[in-house]
Amino acid sequence: MPVRDVVYPLRGRDDLFGGLRSVAGQAVLVRGAEGLGKSALLTELRGASGVRLLGVRGIRAERALPFGALHRLFGAAVSGGEEAHRRLSELPEPAICWVDDAQWVDAESLAALGFAARRLDGSSVGMVLASRSGSDEFECVELAPLTDEAADLLLRDRGVPAGVRPQLVELGGGNPADLVALSAQLTPAQAAGREPVSPVLRERLAGYAARLDAMPSAERVRFLAGFLDSAASKVTQATWSAAASPADRRAAHARLASDGEGPEVLWHRAMATAAPSVPLADALAAAPAADHAASARQLERAAALTADPGVRATRLLAAADAAWQAGRPGWARLLLSRVDAEPGAVALLHGEIELRDGDPAVATHELGTAAELLPDPAEALLLAGEARRLGGDLSGYRGLARTVPAGEGLAFSHFRGLTSVYAGRHDDAVEPLEDAVRRGMADDDVAGAVWAAEAAFARGHAERAHEYSAAAVSRARLGRRHAELPWALIYLSLSAIALDRIPCARAASREGLLAPHNLRMEHLTLLGLAAALLGERAPELDEATEGNAERGLGRPAAVAAWANACLDLADDRPDDALSRLEDLASGVSGDQPVIRVLATPQLVEAAVLAERPERARAALEVFDRWTLAGAEPCWLALSHRCHALTTRDPAVSEQHFRLAIEAHRRAGGAVELARTRFAYATSLRRHRRTRDARDQLRDALRGFASVGATRFAERARAGLRATGETVSTPHRSLAGLTPQQDAITRLVAAGETNKEIARRLVISHRTVDHHLRNIFTALGVRSRVELARRVTDT
Repeated sequence: MPVRDVVYPLRGRDDLFGGLRSVAGQAVLVRGAEGLGKSALLTELRGASGVRLLGVRGIRAERALPFGALHRLFGAAVSGGEEAHRRLSELPEPAICWVDDAQWVDAESLAALGFAARRLDGSSVGMVLASRSGSDEFECVELAPLTDEAADLLLRDRGVPAGVRPQLVELGGGNPADLVALSAQLTPAQAAGREPVSPVLRERLAGYAARLDAMPSAERVRFLAGFLDSAASKVTQATWSAAASPADRRAAHARLASDGEGPEVLWHRAMATAAPSVPLADALAAAPAADHAASARQLERAAALTADPGVRATRLLAAADAAWQAGRPGWARLLLSRVDAEPGAVALLHGEIELRDGDPAVATHELGTAAELLPDPAEALLLAGEARRLGGDLSGYRGLARTVPAGEGLAFSHFRGLTSVYAGRHDDAVEPLEDAVRRGMADDDVAGAVWAAEAAFARGHAERAHEYSAAAVSRARLGRRHAELPWALIYLSLSAIALDRIPCARAASREGLLAPHNLRMEHLTLLGLAAALLGERAPELDEATEGNAERGLGRPAAVAAWANACLDLADDRPDDALSRLEDLASGVSGDQPVIRVLATPQLVEAAVLAERPERARAALEVFDRWTLAGAEPCWLALSHRCHALTTRDPAVSEQHFRLAIEAHRRAGGAVELARTRFAYATSLRRHRRTRDARDQLRDALRGFASVGATRFAERARAGLRATGETVSTPHRSLAGLTPQQDAITRLVAAGETNKEIARRLVISHRTVDHHLRNIFTALGVRSRVELARRVTDT
């Protein structure tokens, strides 16, 4: 059984559920707050266990009745641990004794069950208890709240609109019962985002009030103070507070304000008064905060104490920005919904949140509104332009560009430069893009550096784009701008892919996964692309598919199409790759000119392998114009390789291959150099130049092996064997598994869980699942036990 205090999430609880089903000879108490699903877990266990079941539910009214629970459990008077142990051991077949709501079980029954539990070792009986509190009598596992992702899925299954779900996730604090109750009480106006979501659960108010009324005054105050000072969800705290009388609430806050100092004490001191205190509100707003989350909490509380509408709105807006920078979009949305002033600033922040975590179309509308209302519309226009590009609305982007005020300014230069590039007018793009770079890097903000990186990349300057995006990442980290860091990491990852620095790209996008929804989708697809360029299928690619479709995210969908085309090529399906890339070029994912151009080398390769080179010529012409505008070695190398593949003249083809290899060396990329050498060797073999081909294949093999591109390395080995050279195959201990699959297999055989393997290998739990499915298929096994046996036999 798990060790004490291991935390399990409710969703994805297979490890816990499996452990409870095999609890024979042991006892465990599942601990968790009210509403986390403990009873549901026991119900599931009882319905699927396949063993004899004996159980009892704790009753609050009988908590003071000695041995009352034991009597109900066994249907007879049982007055001690020895007798309880004897009755359990006499059960005729494997059995599970379950106890729900163990916090209401009388102390004598609980002690007797603990006595019996300590003597179950070696028997066919197990014991599972569910409780809101722990117990020294039993080994405990903690049922943790839902993750934000799981909470969002629960709400989506209940039909809650995407724009409102983050607010309910924030209020619910991962408590499934609270989330369900919140979704059930949404009004049509709240579901449409026209009214703030109430944090008070109306259906529980009467019950909570009755429970409070039943308590003596001193106990009632202690109980409320405990809730106000706990880690309970916001909705739970708000509902208990609303159920209490004003006098009891003030007394509970006064109790918490009696000792210590700092923002928390200021808050409780202010709430202990009958009327708002301006000095306490000002002090709370001005108090230093440890981080953005603390700042948001202090500003939100200061706003609650502020009577002046203008000051209150300013504080709520500042709190929303701090919550957003803390990586809490739901909280930021809740705060924004309460701001009844400064509509331009509200629309700007709301639009940015929608851009990163919502619907790009809604973001475009909000940011357009902000641009109309704000004295300086530059930031709103730049973000609105990004929203258009994210959704693939290039026509809308051009229309937006025409509204940007002419003259000097980052927004004007950025729009003018990108629209020129998209139209193929690269000479016209040089001056405005260089101006956008200068202006973007002139200040020390994150956004300016990202826009500078975009401008550099649009010119084809991948090295400069990488430099500027690295600066943006550094600024975001130093400023703890958690909302902007994943955005900066997108351009660091993309520029690293362009420069053939796959490990760097993977590291950037793995860091970027802790991000709002839309940014996370971009990083998932970039991870999929980075793997696909090495001939591997990453599980992140599949994970992103539904999220891209739900929000209409054209850019990551286009990257996913590019990645899948790379995989088609790796699987020797050039016709599929060609069809996929032609769909991308025709705008199936919206108009994504940058991704379309970047995928040109794969389009050319697919067209040549499918014996339809004419279908790549138009794309190659566009690629060449962009390549010559940037004149960087990484692009020139790919251009030469494309021309080498498409020309029919062997001498011209060889010249292009040699120029490509020389440019690759200057650029420093190992994977693309190896791919070019392999393509060159294939051409040489076609013209019966076996010895020359063998030299290129050796270098290609060395390049592929150095970066772990095992599928391509095996092709290079096969090519060498075809030229008559003897090539040794690296040791693969189990039926041709990759090194990572072999490592996972060994760890499974050692008894480690998927989570433990993920932590050890520094990969995601989902990646371990993905590899295990492939391992099971490759080895022809159906379970972890069979897999462990196969390892033992080798």
